[in-house]
Amino acid sequence: MLEKVAESISRQELLAKGDRVLVAVSGGVDSCVLLDVLNKLKAKWNLHLAVVTVDHGLRGKASKGDVGFVERLAERYGLPVYAGSFDVANHAKKHKISIQSAARDVRYKFFRETAVAHRCTKIITAHHADDQAETVMMRIIRGTSTRGLTGIRAKRLEDGIFYIRPLLEIWRNEIEMYAKIQGIRYREDASNASLKYIRNKIRLQLFPELASGYNEGVKSALLQLSQLAREDESYLEELAYARFTEGVTPAGAGRLKVNCEHFVESPLPLQRRVITLILYYLCGHTIQWEQVHIENIRSLLVSSSPSGRLSLPGGVSAWREYNDAYVSVSQPIAAKTVSLPPQFVLSKELLQGALKLSVEPPGFAFRLEAEVTLGVPPRPTDAWEAQFDADELSGSCIYIRTWEKGDGFRPFGMRGTKLISDVFVDAKVPKHKRMTWPLFCIDNEIAWVVGIRRGQQAMVTDKTQRTLVLRALRLS
Repeated sequence: MLEKVAESISRQELLAKGDRVLVAVSGGVDSCVLLDVLNKLKAKWNLHLAVVTVDHGLRGKASKGDVGFVERLAERYGLPVYAGSFDVANHAKKHKISIQSAARDVRYKFFRETAVAHRCTKIITAHHADDQAETVMMRIIRGTSTRGLTGIRAKRLEDGIFYIRPLLEIWRNEIEMYAKIQGIRYREDASNASLKYIRNKIRLQLFPELASGYNEGVKSALLQLSQLAREDESYLEELAYARFTEGVTPAGAGRLKVNCEHFVESPLPLQRRVITLILYYLCGHTIQWEQVHIENIRSLLVSSSPSGRLSLPGGVSAWREYNDAYVSVSQPIAAKTVSLPPQFVLSKELLQGALKLSVEPPGFAFRLEAEVTLGVPPRPTDAWEAQFDADELSGSCIYIRTWEKGDGFRPFGMRGTKLISDVFVDAKVPKHKRMTWPLFCIDNEIAWVVGIRRGQQAMVTDKTQRTLVLRALRLS
């Protein structure tokens, strides 16, 4: 199984060399096997592992026992462990949501806070192939779209943190067999046998019935459906993004203007996806809205009436003014409390020899490939690569940070300084992306607005003996 997981990680580029990884461990067989596998593979990617676990306060002594078990397990592996305890029942009551939704909310909030606090680039969970099949079936039963059929993603970016699922191609019986052969101890969660949860009913009742009476490969069929839906959805998202950029423009803080004539020309599937992009642009997520909300906005945009107004959850409003429609949010992303990525200092080893480094700074949606080469390499072909005289950087602090109001820098080929905010405007960087846009700095100066423009520091000349080559790759 180690080889199978390693191949999946490499093929899908789930991990990069030197990643600082937070592994979510509940104490069950899935997460205990995940931790063992990652511990055995960590040398391959030079991973820095840490463990995170949560007591949801739902099973009394049993859940406290799970946390204690995970803490001892992490100690045996020699790994740091971070534990959180929460009153999920009270959270569910306060926010009027289900226990399962409340548990997920507090769990993932703690995961993210822990990852940011300890500079972890990725959070890894133990979702596997059976979980994928159950998720797709559950969404079919409840009603879903093509997007819903894509199921759980192996790599998902949310609020600047990547969530990774390296076991998604591994079946539960393979995990249990691995645990048996390797002698891995784990805890049993009695709630997994409760039929009051729909996921458990699907696993314990529906799948056995479908397998015995209809199709013994029903779970494999659902995984194939999920894969095909992901491929279709990826193509449709590309088309929708093109329509979004052509027909939607900013109209002030937290507000977008939609050209209704342009919108109506799009096929129905693209119309719905454009609306989803609008909500994501304004709010940074689309969790609060259901299909009925998407359809309400769509009806407003395609209506023959020159006016109309509606309100949606999350402080979102939409209204029509003749051929233009506006969608706004009461609290724009930039005005919300945002947990900014920490300053990321690049390894000093970069300047000590001709070596390569690949890192994904936590909180930034990009990977940085760095290499010190002898002499002068070919000039960069775009703004996503920058070159610096490595010897001029000797003794300097080189790091990645985010934008602060008032920031300026000296652009290459230009006299004087220019505000970074003006650079963002010229490059048409959306406002909600500016707060986490990476800036490459040398000591106290900004030397490269990544992907946009290089500064005047440590320029490469024909006298340069060693060149620091940086290449940024955007991640999605």
